[in-house]
Amino acid sequence: MENELLKSIHKIYENDKTTVYAADDVFITVVGMAASDVEGVLSLSDLNTGELCVKPTIRNLSKCLRLDFSGDQITVLIGIVVEAGSNLLAVSTNVQNKVLNSVKDIIGCSLSRVNIQISDVRSK
Repeated sequence: MENELLKSIHKIYENDKTTVYAADDVFITVVGMAASDVEGVLSLSDLNTGELCVKPTIRNLSKCLRLDFSGDQITVLIGIVVEAGSNLLAVSTNVQNKVLNSVKDIIGCSLSRVNIQISDVRSK
């Protein structure tokens, strides 16, 4: 049980007197909300099935993105559904930038990569 807990938290800051950890759920929430907030993103999508993530709960968001913590590098994969008529490359780039900036501003650490999986293009 203790090892499971240790796998779900990550050191994001340390100095002589203080160490700050953030749980996977913190990263999931910040990344999910940032990606959802980009113009042209209709919804996040399940990475396995491509289904829309309608309710933004931790359980649903965790199906829509994957985090990989390898040493001091953090990589994220996000599944999205793009609104019809939007430029796919522009939307993807905007999601990447928004997620990178949000994680840096809110959590205080940098992502090494933000990968986007466009599952579908749909109308509102």
